[in-house]
Amino acid sequence: MRDPVRWCLMLLLLLSASAAQAELTKAERKEAKTILSGTLYMRIDAPCGTGRHPMGTYMFPLVEVSPDGVNTEGDQGTSFGWYHAQSTYWGVGPNDTLQLDEMDWDGDTVEIELEGVGRTDGNDTVIKFVGIRSLDDFRKAAQRAFAKVPLQDEHDDWPAEIKKAIGDRRLVKGMTKRQVFYVTGTPESVHETEEKGKKTEVWTMRQNKGVQIGFWTASAAPVTGTPKTLRFVDGKLDDFEASGSGAVDLDD
Repeated sequence: MRDPVRWCLMLLLLLSASAAQAELTKAERKEAKTILSGTLYMRIDAPCGTGRHPMGTYMFPLVEVSPDGVNTEGDQGTSFGWYHAQSTYWGVGPNDTLQLDEMDWDGDTVEIELEGVGRTDGNDTVIKFVGIRSLDDFRKAAQRAFAKVPLQDEHDDWPAEIKKAIGDRRLVKGMTKRQVFYVTGTPESVHETEEKGKKTEVWTMRQNKGVQIGFWTASAAPVTGTPKTLRFVDGKLDDFEASGSGAVDLDD
């Protein structure tokens, strides 16, 4: 029969070793910072929570990125009280330009604070990387969240006029869903139908970016500037007017 005390000690040592392996070393964390150096182009929508309490204002992440995928907790709504206020701010989306501000590690999780630069100046956000047990995990998560060049420049096969329109934040009839996404971000809702044998999909778009919480103020963020609805036929942008609800598959 095994000595129970010795067995418990061995188990604790194994668990401690496993926990240590789940954390990056100082050198690896330093290398992770270099991966996010320079100007970053957001691949995804990156809403964050904003709020205030008696000690000041704060942001908290609503988007989790792992080596295997992206999860957005979604709109947290808006609440106000005498001492606290909280809201969701949709200030950062695809192709917005940012730079790393701070990284805060906690085991295999890291909160990444991002500062808007260039055309995104004034729009900051924070996202969370989860399941980061190696530097390779960090690289994979970073690849899912960021690009080092404008998103349209990763597609050599796209027509020059389409790539220019994306860079100018313009919609052009005939764009694919992915090309439109690079301009508008994720729709609030999607509705799919079939008309005369053709697949029709309608995106209903967010019309404002939410509420920005200050210590003494709470102001409505700017409107998005996108049309209320976008209509696709067989995967191509056909018109800028329609309505609906559902989910979107950019590769369909």
